[in-house]
Amino acid sequence: MGCGKKEIPWNFYYCPYILRTGEECNRRCYDPKGCKAHRNSPKHYPCIQPGCVKNTFSEYGACKKHSGKYRSRAFYQRQKLAKIQVSGG
Repeated sequence: MGCGKKEIPWNFYYCPYILRTGEECNRRCYDPKGCKAHRNSPKHYPCIQPGCVKNTFSEYGACKKHSGKYRSRAFYQRQKLAKIQVSGG
């Protein structure tokens, strides 16, 4: 008991962070969230607009060019909700 060598599981992961070039980082790392440089970075997502190849950080899932309609819809919904709360109904 306790006399043997401690086994360390060496699980290597590959960083899934998508670079600006569109390629994955693919550095070897010990954390499944990514390498040290990209672990806490926001994730890139491809634009949801069909035919658009840009990546985005946007909460709407669209690049700057295509996210206008989603931003205006969210603004309208916030204004509507505020009006309902003020009127008490």
